[in-house]
Amino acid sequence: MPVWTFRAMTDADLPDFVRWRNEPHVTTWFPRPPADVDAARDRYGARLRGDHPTVMRVAMLDGRPVGYVQDFPVDANDEYAVRIQLPGAAGFDYLIGEPDLVGRGLGTAMLRAYVPAVLLDAHPDAPWIVACPDARNAASLRVLDKLGFEQRQWITPPGEEFAVIVCRLARADANALGNVVTSE
Repeated sequence: MPVWTFRAMTDADLPDFVRWRNEPHVTTWFPRPPADVDAARDRYGARLRGDHPTVMRVAMLDGRPVGYVQDFPVDANDEYAVRIQLPGAAGFDYLIGEPDLVGRGLGTAMLRAYVPAVLLDAHPDAPWIVACPDARNAASLRVLDKLGFEQRQWITPPGEEFAVIVCRLARADANALGNVVTSE
């Protein structure tokens, strides 16, 4: 059985991060990728230093960096919090960056490991877990559906062209996903 681990992203991970964000299967859903490591450092440096409420983590499959997840308190962004309407919720984004691993069910496995073992620990008082994939991203919506997330309202974030769907999971249900990995 594959083993998922997660660790804080560091400056040394930026070359992989930039490569992942510039992969065609990623730019469809995460537009405006950083052009290079310096641009990524400028945009995400506060997160890497711990000076921002969003924490970025490298997702590793059997020790191989293959993608990333980031989590944040939804209430840290007033506009986002008002649109989502779940006070105290923890939000997250995720991606499998390696093209050879896309479409193999690994997103589901990654989140089944990440949510109970890392995200819930990082947000111990969050009553809800929230992901907001692009409404056109059928694969991501399937992943979240398999894990029990409920699709709620559609919102269009400021400056974005397409709507996202607020997908939520109650903390008790997130705990039930199983604690199959520990954070490094």
